[in-house]
Amino acid sequence: MLDACRTCHFSKGQRLFSEGDPGDSLYVVETGRLAVEVRTETGDVVMLDVVGPGGVVGEVALVLPGATRTATVLALDDVTVRMLTSDAFDELCREHPPVAVAASQLLAERVERLTHHLVEALYVSVDRRVARRIWTLAALHGGPVPGTELPLTQQDIADLAGATRPTVNQSLKKLEAQGAVTLFRGGVRIADAELLRRRAALPALRTDNAPTG
Repeated sequence: MLDACRTCHFSKGQRLFSEGDPGDSLYVVETGRLAVEVRTETGDVVMLDVVGPGGVVGEVALVLPGATRTATVLALDDVTVRMLTSDAFDELCREHPPVAVAASQLLAERVERLTHHLVEALYVSVDRRVARRIWTLAALHGGPVPGTELPLTQQDIADLAGATRPTVNQSLKKLEAQGAVTLFRGGVRIADAELLRRRAALPALRTDNAPTG
């Protein structure tokens, strides 16, 4: 699949595609980060996800011919991606049928992830969701370790956590008061990764000598 892709570069702030555009290609991120955004009925723009190296966007366009883009994707940094057009994908599927299966798996993984986020939004507290989004996003900025900075606004984190900005502001202040993070203008810095993990109610990271039984 990668051999059939074309390498493309996008500058920070540049759009790869917009919500409602014809879906004609898939993108695999090599370097940089992408923001996935949608516009609500009231006209507000909401960030749904941040995708980093190894991530994929636009797979719906390949699995559902004729589909339009369901979100806007733009570059948060200078980004390098591999672009696979629908024509190239169709040719790959004819020559290598397992490619179609792989694309379907990508779509299934996306649905599973969105379902997980929906369940979280319904049954997990905002404080815990905010901690989980910070922990997850840290992987795109050096890992969930002390000193890792996330250059995201409180509104960005609110969008990703499925909550309002004032509520998220309170959650972030709690995490800061507990010593898990420190806040700075335009971002969040991890201060105590283990404490953040506990606030997120996530399993402990395994080490090489951790018991397997």
